[in-house]
Amino acid sequence: MRGAPGVGKTTFIEKNGLTQYALSADDIRMMYQSPVMQIDGSFNIAQTNEKEVWDTLFRVLEARMLRGEFVVIDATNSKTNEMNRYKDMASSYRYRIYCVDFTDVPIEECKRRNKLRPEYKQVPEEAIDKMYSRFATQDIPAGIKVLKPDEIDKIWFRPIDLSQFKRIHHIGDVHGCNTVLQEYLKDGIRDDEFYIFCGDYIDRGIENVEVINFLHSISDKKNVLMLEGNHERWLWYWSHGGTSKSKEFEMVTRPILEKDLDPKIARMLYRKFGQCAWYTYNGKTVFVSHAGLSCIPENLTLIATEQMIRGVGRYSDYKAVAEAFENKTNPDTYQIFGHRNTEDSPVQMSERTFNLEGHVEFGGFLRAVELDADGFHTVEIQNTVFKQKEENEKPVEYTANELSVLELVDVMRQNKYIFEKKFGNISSFNFTREAFYDKVWNEQTMKARGLFIDTVEGRVAARSYMKFFQINERPETKLEFLPHKLKFPVTAYVKENGFLGMVSYDSTNDDFFISSKSTPDGDFAGYMREAFFNHVQNPEALKDWLKTNNSTMVFECVDMERDPHIIKYDGSHLFLLDIVRNQMDFEKLPYDALCAIGNAYGFEVKTKAVVLNDWNEFLSWYNEVMDEDYLFNGKEIEGFVLEDAAGFMLKVKLAYYRMWKHMRSVAQETLRSGNYRQTGSLVTPIENHFFGFCKKLFADKYEGSTRIIDLRDLFMASYGRKEDDAV
Repeated sequence: MRGAPGVGKTTFIEKNGLTQYALSADDIRMMYQSPVMQIDGSFNIAQTNEKEVWDTLFRVLEARMLRGEFVVIDATNSKTNEMNRYKDMASSYRYRIYCVDFTDVPIEECKRRNKLRPEYKQVPEEAIDKMYSRFATQDIPAGIKVLKPDEIDKIWFRPIDLSQFKRIHHIGDVHGCNTVLQEYLKDGIRDDEFYIFCGDYIDRGIENVEVINFLHSISDKKNVLMLEGNHERWLWYWSHGGTSKSKEFEMVTRPILEKDLDPKIARMLYRKFGQCAWYTYNGKTVFVSHAGLSCIPENLTLIATEQMIRGVGRYSDYKAVAEAFENKTNPDTYQIFGHRNTEDSPVQMSERTFNLEGHVEFGGFLRAVELDADGFHTVEIQNTVFKQKEENEKPVEYTANELSVLELVDVMRQNKYIFEKKFGNISSFNFTREAFYDKVWNEQTMKARGLFIDTVEGRVAARSYMKFFQINERPETKLEFLPHKLKFPVTAYVKENGFLGMVSYDSTNDDFFISSKSTPDGDFAGYMREAFFNHVQNPEALKDWLKTNNSTMVFECVDMERDPHIIKYDGSHLFLLDIVRNQMDFEKLPYDALCAIGNAYGFEVKTKAVVLNDWNEFLSWYNEVMDEDYLFNGKEIEGFVLEDAAGFMLKVKLAYYRMWKHMRSVAQETLRSGNYRQTGSLVTPIENHFFGFCKKLFADKYEGSTRIIDLRDLFMASYGRKEDDAV
C-alpha cells in the first residue's frame, strides 16, 4: 500500500478480505506501546519505537516470504528507499511486487478523513503535508508494478488455456535419473505439445548433473514449464555458496555438482521454476503442483508456495488430500502431483487425481500423465540406472541437532557482521570488527566466537564460549540490574591474560584439531599447538576422550616470549579454562570434572577465586576488587570471569589491567608520532608521567622493545621505584 493515513488503505484491505495477509506498521507500534497522551490531552499512536517496529515488520515479512506467502504491507511507504528494500527482498525470494497507489486522493480529502478516524489513529496535519511532499518527489522504483485500488483483480492467479496444444505432458519426480527421463522424451520436445515437469530433479539418483544440464538446455522453450520441488532449494543454496539442510545433498549430491557443474547454470535454471500449473484444456481444468492441495480455493494466489511444494498436511496424508480434492472441486477439475506415495498408490489414485511419485531413484518408475483430445493416459517407465542400495543401508537424514547447525550456518552466512574462513569441510565463524565497534550483538554474532563447523556433515567441530560482556558494558550487565539477573551462588574465576586456544577431535584425520579463536593456521595456532604438546600427558588417551565425549578443550595460552600482553607472568603458561560440548546449545563440564580431566592430562586449570552466595556478598566483593590497589593473592591479574547458577557469564576487568591497557595505546601512538591526541583521557599522575616518559623516548629516538610490559619495567626503573610502589 502507498498513501497517507486516512486515504483508505486499511479499509481497502478489509473490503478485499486480505486482513490476515497484511502486516501493519501501526499494529506493531501498538504492540510495542499503547497510545500516549499529547500536550492537548488527546491520545495518539506512539512514534518512539520506529527502529524496533520496522525491524519487527521486516523479520515477520521475511519469515512469510521464506514460505512463499502472499503478503500485504499496510504502511504509508512514502520513501523510495523503503520500497527498494521490499524490491530487494522480492528479488531474493522470487516474488512479484505491486504497489496499490492511493496518492491521488486529494490532500484536503485525506485530512478530512483523518479527522473521522478514532482519536488515537489521527495524525497531525503537518505530518500529512510532509507525506504528500514525499509522494510528489520520491518515485516508486522501477520494477514495481503500480495499480490503482480498482485494479486489484489484475494480480490474481488465473488458469491459462492450453487447448491449442496437441498433448500436455506431466512428468513426475526425476531424482537424478536422466537415462529413464530421456527414454520417455525419446522423440524430443515437440513444438505442438506442452511439457510440465513436476519437481524433485536432483538427489538420490546418480545422474544429477546430466538432469540439470538437460533441463537447462530446454528451459527457455515457451512450451516447457518446470515446477519447484522440495529438493530444488538445496540447489539454490549450493549455487550461492550456502549450505543446505539435507545431509543427502551435502554428502552425496554436492560433491558431484562441485566437480562437474557450473553453479551459474544452477542459478539460471532455478529462476525458471514455477510454483504450480493451472490450466484449462478442452473443457477440463487441471491443477498441477509438486505435492498436492486438498482443494482449489476461490483465490489461489493466497496459497503459500510452501504448501504447493511440500503439500497440505503431513507427508503421509496424501490420500486424504486427494479424497478432499475430489469432494471439494467441480467434476471437470483434475489434480496431478508427485512428491509423496508411501503406500505405492497407482498413477491414477482416483477418478480425478493422479500421483507421479514412482520411486524412480530406487529402481522404480518414472511416471507421467498425458492429456490429449481423448482424455488422460498414464505412463510408467522402469528405471534401470540407479544406485544399488547396500544391505542394511539407512537413508541419509539429519538429526535435529545437525539441522539446527546448518540452519545457523545459513543465517550466519547472510549476516554482514559475521565472517567465515574455510578450511576444507570446516569453516570458522567469528564476528567482525564492525560488530564489535557497532555493538551489534544478537544470537548469531554472540555465537560466532571461536565457532568451527563442519558444513558438510552438519556438526560443530570445535567451539568456545559465546560472547559475554563486562559489568556495565551492556544494559543487561548494568550493576543496578544484576540483583534481578544473577542466580546465586555466583562463582568468580581468575581471568588469565593471554589468547584463546582450542583443542578438539579431528574426525577426518583422526588427530587433534588445534586452533586459535579464529583459525587452525597462522602464528597463534602454532603457538597453541606447541604449548599443548609441551604440556599434555598421554595424548592418545586424551584424543580418544575428546572423540568419545565430542567436546572442545578451551585454553588461555600465555606466551611471554612471543606474545606478552598486559600482565607479567613468571613464564609461559597454558591454562585449561573449560571443556565445552560440541553442540549449538552451550554446555560445559562442571568445575570439579574440569579439574579431574586437567590433572589427568597435565594441564594447569583455571583458578576458582571465590563463591558468592547472595547479593550482599557479591557487592562487597565487587567493591573490594575494583579498588585501585587490589591484588589477588599478592599479584596483579587481568580480572575475573563470573558465572552464576544458571550459567550466565560476566567479566570484571581490574583497575591495574585497564590502566595499562590504556597506556599501551598511549605508548603506541606517542612512540610513532611523538604525541598523543587524547591527552584528556590521562587523569592520574602516573598516566601523565608515563605519557611524558614516552615522549622523551620518541625524542631520544628510542629503538628498544615497545611491548607494554618492557616499557612499564623501563618506566618504573627510570623513576627509581618498584612498580608496585608506584601504583
